[in-house]
Amino acid sequence: MKSITALFTGFVLNLFFEGFSRIIIAFFFTIEYSFWGISALPNKSWILIIYLVSVVSSWFGCMITLTMAGSAPRKHLIAFLVLTLLWSTFEILGSIKVVPSWYLFTFPLTSVAGIFIADYTFKLNQNAIPTS
Repeated sequence: MKSITALFTGFVLNLFFEGFSRIIIAFFFTIEYSFWGISALPNKSWILIIYLVSVVSSWFGCMITLTMAGSAPRKHLIAFLVLTLLWSTFEILGSIKVVPSWYLFTFPLTSVAGIFIADYTFKLNQNAIPTS
């Protein structure tokens, strides 16, 4: 149960921070809200910001999952990665006609990058903690 709670919490926080950043952009620029894609962004330079937010939110969500789970971090990492890839597939299939194909294939890479950075960070933290 702890594993499922950790995975669910990390994944929901990942989606929350990613969606919240889009809400902030939408309110700040008084444009329509879109959870996915680039059509609601003020201009093309914001794509880089959305990519950065995706990396950071994936990193944060995965770190929460790995930290909460405590044991078997590799299994939790793989579960988080699979869940993220399934979610990305769902988003791609839902917006394949609306979003440019270059964005459809590059955006999931940012989430995967955040997950692998979280794995690296988690391993660094595990090695830095002295065992008695």
